[in-house]
This record gives sequence, structure tokens and C-alpha cells, in this order.
Amino acid sequence: MTRVAVIVPFRPDGAERDRHWAWLAKQWRTTSPGWELRVGEHPASAGPWCKAAAVAAALEDCTAEVLVVADADVWVTPTYTVARAVALAAGGAPWVMPHRQVRRLSAATTGRVLAGGALEEAGAARASLAERPYGGMRGGGLFVIRRESWVDVGGLDPRFVGWGGEDEAFGRAADALLGEVVRLPGVLWHLWHPPQPRLSRTVGNAESQQLLGRYRSARRDRRALRLLIDERR
Repeated sequence: MTRVAVIVPFRPDGAERDRHWAWLAKQWRTTSPGWELRVGEHPASAGPWCKAAAVAAALEDCTAEVLVVADADVWVTPTYTVARAVALAAGGAPWVMPHRQVRRLSAATTGRVLAGGALEEAGAARASLAERPYGGMRGGGLFVIRRESWVDVGGLDPRFVGWGGEDEAFGRAADALLGEVVRLPGVLWHLWHPPQPRLSRTVGNAESQQLLGRYRSARRDRRALRLLIDERR
């Protein structure tokens, strides 16, 4: 049997994010009891948020063959699409995202879901969402990858600090070095919480944006991407 680990980067906040993760952890344990659930914490005492550091903490001593890398505030429906993504990755797909669309719930709808409301039912109406649905970014939210492929592409770049940049950079590197992502027709639901500090809706900070620009420029150049990844050492 293929060993699977769910890898969750997490920063406790004593508020919304803690409540989200309590709800999501229950979903993971209920729907995928045979998978190992590993949480990598990067507390405020460690300095500015670094998703790569949190993921690395979750991966310590991990021996799973397939990794489900999932943010601590998202869930994918139908749930069988995640199991299907795991099967595809285990069978040789370069890497897999079980969703095509992202739907961000409003604060009120998130509260109803955490109180026991059915997720898809609660979020069905446009008024239940914080913004219009949009296509999921490659590398964002939740994806599935073999451990050996994760190592080959270098995982997440720890030079991205604060909000944003690391997901897109990983997605571009993975597509170029491993092969184009396989997308399944699920929906990724994002639970509402106050946003992290950032320059704009899409830009976290100048340093991360500059580094992301280098990944974008190298996206068709495997050698340049390898050099960019090797710089981390």
C-alpha cells in the first residue's frame, strides 16, 4: 500500500486560523484515516511567516511516498478527487492538483460551516462568497506529488518570506522540471480569515515579487531554473 502524508504548514493565531485547522483536521481524519497527518508549525516567535520553513518542519522524518501539500485553511470537494489525485501521483503523474476552481467563503458562511453546515450547500450562492470564483493557481492551495519528485524540484523556496510568491514559483518550477500538472475538476474552498499584511491583493512584498519575477523569466529554461533552485544552498 502506498504511504501517504498530508503536509500542512500552519501558524497558530489563537483565533480564526486555529478554528479552521480544528475543523479541517477532523475532515482529514474522517475522510482519509489511512493517511498520516503532519502539521508543520512556524510560530510568530520564529519571525515573519515562511511557508517553506513550515512545510520543512512537517516533513522532518517523513517516509511517505506521496505527499498531499495542503494549506491549513482549504478543503477540496468532491473529496474523492483528492484520493484520485493521490492515485494518479502514485501511478506516475508528474504532479496533480485535484481542483480547477477556487471559491473563497465569506466570514459569515465560514462561520456557518464551522458550526456544522454542509460546505457545498453553504457556499452554493454567490452571496456566500467573499469574491467571484476564479481558476486555481498552479501550486496554490493543495497539490499532490511523489516524495522523490518533491525533492527533485527542490520543494518550496525558503527565500519567500511573508505572504505570496512561493506557490506560483513552485508551480512554474514543477511544470518545467517534472512535467505539466494534471488537473482534476474539483473545487477548492477557502475559509475566511483576516489577510496577512501585503502590498496589494496579489503582491506580498518587493523582495518576494522580484524573486518570483526570476521564476517567471526562467519558466521555459530548465537550466536556468536548476540554477535558481541551487542558489538556495
